[in-house]
Amino acid sequence: MIALSQPQTRIALTMIEVGLSVAGIIAAITPLLLWASWSEFVFYLVLSVGCGAFPVFVGLAHVRGRLIGEARSDRDILGLKGVRQRIADWDKLQELDKGVRRNQFEIKGDARREFGFMMRVTIGLILAVAAVFLTVYLGFEVTYK
Repeated sequence: MIALSQPQTRIALTMIEVGLSVAGIIAAITPLLLWASWSEFVFYLVLSVGCGAFPVFVGLAHVRGRLIGEARSDRDILGLKGVRQRIADWDKLQELDKGVRRNQFEIKGDARREFGFMMRVTIGLILAVAAVFLTVYLGFEVTYK
């Protein structure tokens, strides 16, 4: 880690945040710019800049983490065995806690009700749009025949 004074660290973090924002915006608008590119050269130029934005974003995020001292301990880096053990421990903890099980059932019930409501609204909107289009179509057929 680089030893920087407080004002230098603040300026560096600000510049990194600006770089992260610019790289994110470039990555986000790349598909639109690809769609609107008017020549093959512009297409490949936009594609290369857009693809370059992703490694720049990842690199700046890594530098930012190093700069503010986000160090990972040995416990944070898990192998597959550690992940499986944590999942097993979590499942056992969830099975033993009756309040959690009750909340899970309530959440599932709420999700089922919300999904049913969304489906009813969607079907109603589809039927309303179909009725409007059918009315307009029949109006045109009667008027212009």
